[in-house]
Amino acid sequence: ERVGEELPDTLLMAEAFWLMEGYFVRTLGMHRVYNGAFMNMLKMEENSLYRKTIKDVLEFSPEILKRFVNFMNNPDERTAVEQFGKGDKYFGACTMLVTMPGLPMFGHGQIEGLAEKYGMEFQRPRWNEVPNDGLVWRHELQLFPLLRSRRIFAEVDRFLLYDFVRDDGWVDENVFAYSNEVDGERSLIVYHNRFGHTRGRLKLSTGVAESTDGDDKDLIRTTLGDGLRLPEGDGRWVVYRDAVTDLEHLRSCRELRSDGFFFELDAYRLHCLLDFRDVAEDEDHPWSALAGRLEGRGVRSIDDALGQLRSAAVLEPFRRLLPCLLYT
Repeated sequence: ERVGEELPDTLLMAEAFWLMEGYFVRTLGMHRVYNGAFMNMLKMEENSLYRKTIKDVLEFSPEILKRFVNFMNNPDERTAVEQFGKGDKYFGACTMLVTMPGLPMFGHGQIEGLAEKYGMEFQRPRWNEVPNDGLVWRHELQLFPLLRSRRIFAEVDRFLLYDFVRDDGWVDENVFAYSNEVDGERSLIVYHNRFGHTRGRLKLSTGVAESTDGDDKDLIRTTLGDGLRLPEGDGRWVVYRDAVTDLEHLRSCRELRSDGFFFELDAYRLHCLLDFRDVAEDEDHPWSALAGRLEGRGVRSIDDALGQLRSAAVLEPFRRLLPCLLYT
């Protein structure tokens, strides 16, 4: 409190004790706090505990999420590649690091894939390591574009965490699914932090505190359709791009609103859905016919696929005629 009064421009960042992160920002008034739960729980795949950590914050005050400094290694711990590996689990957790509200912090040598534990007591590296070019390349391909768009992930006004409900009706706590929207740009991240297989749907968010008159708060649960602001009614479709595959997809807004978003997830499978745009069915835009043709498959460009569909009636006779011409 004294620092706030005498030096109001000072940024206070705390290194909290285990699971004391919320106390440091709520009670002690720190502006930022290192979030050790992110690293430890995702590494140990204590997914239900970390989902509970996020849910507890959302139920108390979503703004606290913005104060967390999320990281995957620090000078006191083994390096990120030693803890998370260099494959899909590492990049799944790293995508959460980049797309969650809060401050993403990369450790020394993390992008280069260095394995030597970095301590401030050493003047220079003791191991003769070189950067892992393949790992650096995958960072450049998968993570750097997300970091350049960091603005659309940083706020909490429209941040929602969803329950991933399996076919048997149980919530799969190993799946982290959350959406956000900043300045009209929507995103949906789905990551399965477990070596195994699961399938289910996203339909309803967890509770989020919403202030009412006085000091009381209501917990509001939001449907996925409302969370992504999907249009209602027949003939409305949504196009989005999965940044992991760089493929575009077409889905019916009516089906997403009524049935939820279905995913089948293998070990450490990640989906990073961006660039949402709403489109409407009309004579020149037969989206339902295109969806039937694609059957859920992604394409490089939905607009190009629509153009090919519209020209198919003209081109098909020529395709049937071409073998005959070649034969003669």
